Amino acid sequence: MTPSRFSARAPRRQAQLLLGAALLPLASAAFAAAPQHDPKPDPKLDPMQVVRIQLEALAQNDKPAPDSGTAVAYAFASPENRRHIGPLPQFSAMIHKTFAPLLNHRSAHLNPIIMQSGYALERVELVARNGHTARFIFVLSRQSEPPYADCWMTDGVLIPPGGADQQDGDGQQM
Repeated sequence: MTPSRFSARAPRRQAQLLLGAALLPLASAAFAAAPQHDPKPDPKLDPMQVVRIQLEALAQNDKPAPDSGTAVAYAFASPENRRHIGPLPQFSAMIHKTFAPLLNHRSAHLNPIIMQSGYALERVELVARNGHTARFIFVLSRQSEPPYADCWMTDGVLIPPGGADQQDGDGQQM
């Protein structure tokens, strides 16, 4: 390589580096605004957003990995809820057995939040993957202890009378 050929490329390379350095803050801001791939409890999330995040994850339960939707739902389970349910594998098994219509459901409708005695109640009606309608009530509370202080988290999910038939999301008897 001759010195003249090298020096002719140097200004172009410097310009590319400067342009890249100038665009870096813009790229960082765009990345920060992009949807989270691994959502976690955050004090900025209101109860409806917490339920919506869980429902969206459960609607695509096996994307990007098997049972990743149940892992997201577990991330939003309150510490008290986790004490009763146990670790993620037990939680996942419970979802598959008791709350199967939530898995890979077709659509969900969230009703207005009901605030009652420090709890948020979110009534959800969804169409399971088999086409059946199911209803659930998500019960959330604002946490007071670190690391989840001021975060809304799910204390439980209720099945109201007649809320879900005794079939899983594929229409198989449970």
